[in-house]
Amino acid sequence: MIKLLLLIIPFILSASLEYTNSNYVKYLQGTLPIIISAPHGGTIQPDNIPNRTYGKKGRDRNTNLLAQDIALEFHKQTGKYPYIIILELARKKLDANREIKEAAQENQEAIKIYNTFHSTIQNSIEEVNQKFKQGLYIDLHGHSHPNNYIEFGYLLSNDILKLPNSEIKKYQDVSSIKNLSNISKESFIEQLKGKNSLSGIMSKKGYKTIPSKNIPYALDDKYFKGAYNTKRYGSYYGGNINGVQIELPRVGFRDTEENRKKFAKDLVKSIIEFMMTHYDINLEK
Repeated sequence: MIKLLLLIIPFILSASLEYTNSNYVKYLQGTLPIIISAPHGGTIQPDNIPNRTYGKKGRDRNTNLLAQDIALEFHKQTGKYPYIIILELARKKLDANREIKEAAQENQEAIKIYNTFHSTIQNSIEEVNQKFKQGLYIDLHGHSHPNNYIEFGYLLSNDILKLPNSEIKKYQDVSSIKNLSNISKESFIEQLKGKNSLSGIMSKKGYKTIPSKNIPYALDDKYFKGAYNTKRYGSYYGGNINGVQIELPRVGFRDTEENRKKFAKDLVKSIIEFMMTHYDINLEK
């Protein structure tokens, strides 16, 4: 009987993930000021949508599953869920982290799915703004760089991260956390790579992260700074939703269910600490 209950409970939790009107966009309505999207983990390849002929097509393996693990971990630690938006369509069919021309390449069905994915994010952001007046947007990805670091992208290139702090701070207005300083008591540099930044908090848990005080930039220049989604939904264009792209190695993070759940637990703890420090919002039960 106990074994049966253990099997049923995860099913009940996962069943709370609702689908939008597109079969390829999975959506969970949240109750926290946190929005998480996973655009590149999908595996479905319908015949009626042709493969894209240009642009990157590689899959960020298991990021769709990791997003759901993070949602469940948030519920364990806070009793509430973040907003989750997952594209289950394969990236070779649609890249939802690009502007629409490159993303859908004029296929009408792909365009519809693209619009559903982005309108779902936008509606979630508007709901967070209405309820909380501020929030955090995370675009979840996977990388295959040899350094095996967690890469936190705020739209600042690796070349910018190599600069002295006195120069880096001049780029605040072109970052995806431009307006975090309106809320946080800490400086832009501290928000970016200080001990209480997301990368700094994860670093204290034993992870190797970029940018951080220990690793301020990638020595081999292998670093993803964030792309279309982070720019569109962070505070680059204004507003009180700040954004970050999180790029994860596969081995040790996304490769097994055990590793996904371990990472999800540490990430959620770190986000809770980050939100308390910079937003003065206590998410704990």
